[in-house]
Amino acid sequence: MAGYLLDSNHLGQAVTRTSTVRERLEEIRKSGERFGTCVPALCEIEAGVRQVSHPEEYRLNLKRLLRHVRVWPLDLETARIYGEIYGTLRAKGRVLSQVDIMLAALARQMRLTLLTTDRDFEALPEIRTENWVETED
Repeated sequence: MAGYLLDSNHLGQAVTRTSTVRERLEEIRKSGERFGTCVPALCEIEAGVRQVSHPEEYRLNLKRLLRHVRVWPLDLETARIYGEIYGTLRAKGRVLSQVDIMLAALARQMRLTLLTTDRDFEALPEIRTENWVETED
C-alpha cells in the first residue's frame, strides 16, 4: 500500500492528541506507512478553526501533527485526473465538492487510501476509502 491521505474530517480528529484516529495514525506510521493531506483539506480545517474554543492551541496541535503528516502538492497530473473524475461524476448525475474531487484525484494519482467519513466517495469505487472515525467513542 502506498499510504494514506487524510480528508479534513480525519485530520481534524487527528489534531486532538487523545483521539483514536491520532493513536492509530501514530501506530501505523511506526510501521513505515506514509500519511499526508493537501492544502485544500487544510483550508477546510482553517475554516473550522474559527469554531473551536481555543484556536491558537488547535493550530499548535495541527503544526505538531504536520511534522508527521506530509502536505502533498497538487500538480498538473492531479488537475487532469480531477477533470476525469468530474466528468465521471457528472455522467452519473453525482456531485462532490471541489475539495473532495481534489482529494479523490490525489488519492488516485498517488495510489493512496483516503481516510474519510464522507460516503459520497462511494460514487468512485476505484478510490479506496477507510473510516477510522467510526471507532471513536
